[in-house]
Amino acid sequence: MTKRIILILLVAASVAVAQKQGKRPAKKNAGRKPMQKTVIPENLTRKDYVYRKGASDNRAWQLSVVYDHTDRSIRPGLVIVHGGGWRNGDKEKFMHYAVEYAQKGYICTSVSYRLTDEAPFPAAVHDVKNAVRFFRAHADEYFLDPDHIGAYGNSAGAHLVCMLGLVKPEAGLEGDGTCLDQSSMVQAVAASATPTDFSLFKEEGANSTFLAGPEDTLAERIRKASPISYVRKDTPPFLLFQGTADKLVNVAHGDRFVEALKKAGAMDVTYIRVDGASHGVFGQNKLETHKRMDDFFERTLKRKK
Repeated sequence: MTKRIILILLVAASVAVAQKQGKRPAKKNAGRKPMQKTVIPENLTRKDYVYRKGASDNRAWQLSVVYDHTDRSIRPGLVIVHGGGWRNGDKEKFMHYAVEYAQKGYICTSVSYRLTDEAPFPAAVHDVKNAVRFFRAHADEYFLDPDHIGAYGNSAGAHLVCMLGLVKPEAGLEGDGTCLDQSSMVQAVAASATPTDFSLFKEEGANSTFLAGPEDTLAERIRKASPISYVRKDTPPFLLFQGTADKLVNVAHGDRFVEALKKAGAMDVTYIRVDGASHGVFGQNKLETHKRMDDFFERTLKRKK
């Protein structure tokens, strides 16, 4: 009985220390189940890969490539990154976009990444960058044009695709994964309901989960995790959708980000600011948003014949 009491006290003490340091108590992959697989049309091929192996739950390090196997031409790529507050979801969540754009002549990949129950920032950024490097490294397997890759994400996924478009290797966010001889950058970014500046969140919001860690280094993590920290003149084309009534990601994220991009000299930035739209701005206005994204990727990624 005495040993049991001591063990309980030690566990309680370790949780208390973790909370004091701003860390979340470990509950790795607690109760997480894979989402149901998406049905793939007969004219499309789906290939599933593990882009990195290691101690992590391998589901976090998987991607699926979807493409039209009847077309043998070299085609541009699209990286699809799911949302879910950095804490839930996997690559199946947005697989329907991969299917949709594969039907439109793109080589598409939907990727999974480590969630906050396994590791906070910068793990998710490391992972999506690794996924892009792997996608590019295996271009010959699925007729991918490695020089013309775009990305789309919503909410947390939007944050991550912005990092793919903006963050160069010298920022130190490539991680220690695979295919490090390949670029993790994408050549066009479409994003909706995008967290761009973590200083705009209240402390009890994203900063206490995705950015968990010691309090004395929180300001640096906020800076490093925020896409607005990396705006520059040679930014690739951006298409951004933001609702003015978004209660999860305030419209200030979009407004300030676009202002910063233009101030930096970015030449190709399209901002669709929808009055009265909420966090679901992309789906709520799909007649406009889907057409805008179709046109955007057609213009920025497909080679002119």
